[in-house]
Amino acid sequence: MQPKSIKFLQNSNIEMSFTNKMMTSYGGFSLLAKLFENIELHENLDRIFPVTEISPNSKGVYSKLLKFGLTVIAGGRRFAHSVFLGNSDLIYKELFGVKKMVSSSTAITRLFNKIFNMEISSCFSIDLWKYIDTKIIPFARIKEDYINFDSKVITRYGNQEGAAVGYNSKKKGRKSHHPQIAFMNESKYVVNFWNREGSSSSGNGITSFLKETINRIDGKLKIKGCIGDTGFYKIDLIKYLESTSIPYILGVPFYQIIQKEIPKVVDWKEISPGISISEFKFQHKDKKWDKERRYTIVRQEIEVKEDAKGKQLKLFKENYEISKYRFSCHITSMNLDPVDIWRIYRSRAGDENIIKENTYDFGLEGFSLDNFYATEAAMLIRILFYNIINLFRREILPEEETKDTLGTLRYKYFVIPGLLGVDGHKYILRLGVKANKLRSKIRWIIARIDQYFQQSFKCSAVET
Repeated sequence: MQPKSIKFLQNSNIEMSFTNKMMTSYGGFSLLAKLFENIELHENLDRIFPVTEISPNSKGVYSKLLKFGLTVIAGGRRFAHSVFLGNSDLIYKELFGVKKMVSSSTAITRLFNKIFNMEISSCFSIDLWKYIDTKIIPFARIKEDYINFDSKVITRYGNQEGAAVGYNSKKKGRKSHHPQIAFMNESKYVVNFWNREGSSSSGNGITSFLKETINRIDGKLKIKGCIGDTGFYKIDLIKYLESTSIPYILGVPFYQIIQKEIPKVVDWKEISPGISISEFKFQHKDKKWDKERRYTIVRQEIEVKEDAKGKQLKLFKENYEISKYRFSCHITSMNLDPVDIWRIYRSRAGDENIIKENTYDFGLEGFSLDNFYATEAAMLIRILFYNIINLFRREILPEEETKDTLGTLRYKYFVIPGLLGVDGHKYILRLGVKANKLRSKIRWIIARIDQYFQQSFKCSAVET
């Protein structure tokens, strides 16, 4: 007969023992269970994901997508990281209301691999965005926002479908995927996402991508403008935005023909030490560029501004009066002062934070599968969970926590020891929280979730 406890330290009186009681490191997932219930995540993912499982031994589509989402929120970047959740399937089964909880990561990969062609992928994407637009993003409360768009190079190390050699500043010559992403500048929700082959340039397909985005959210909020970097300086995109009367600001690459315009600019206005701004009209000689358009130009003096932003003009590297500055240029349809144009464009600095959070906290670069559309489906599910966490922090948590990343929230609220016990005929999840302040905060959050969905944002059912 084995002893009940083991003395394992020579310099301490503490002993080690084992328990059969169900415990989890993520007792704070109870807050997510409350949120998922209110956004009807279970019912909608079962309906949206275009896979029907008929095996009597199947754990169900939602069980697998839930395990995947919780793995991501726990910090996983690979399917095998589902072990982060520990041996707590009974707790998650009861907490999230599923019949069975999938335990194997291969069951999750097999599910995604059933999204194997464009037709199935498009069906899934359309229905998923309908759900996000209706249940997750509170357009009625946001009312207006800018739509920003960007691209992300994701290095791949195998022979995944769609992985190809293209622009890759960090891993030159490596294969990659090169997705496009659109998000709301101020409220930080992602409103569209396309995975693409690695050989695609930033601007490839941007007009179709943005057209799909705008057509889907048109009428749900006022679009204050569209903002993109130099990779999206495309006349087709510019003409499309002008046809919709949506204002825009796009970064302008310093082609030689653009550089030659800089010496002609004379009306520089200093807005702070070392920073001046001006504007000019310009039309490319290409027939597609059918008229003059407005450009704003910012110069920052290198000797005055140690962190001067922009680029030095290679065409004038021997001209001291020009080479002592770094320049940035924008094309715009907005009828605002050049200073305001620059300030609005500078808000793109927050775009990098959204991409970084999706990369480092939601594993955007991970969970790669051999099939292109399966990989994209896994990406879209992570975008869904990103938007859910964004809803949680912006609408549920106190104002001072609205900018907390998932990495911060994980250790504030989710990594809390939990012990599943029984009281009569009901389960009780006992959280290992000693501080009364945190206990009160958790109770407040649970009440706040109910209050929000009952009063502030009444969700209607998603139409099928």
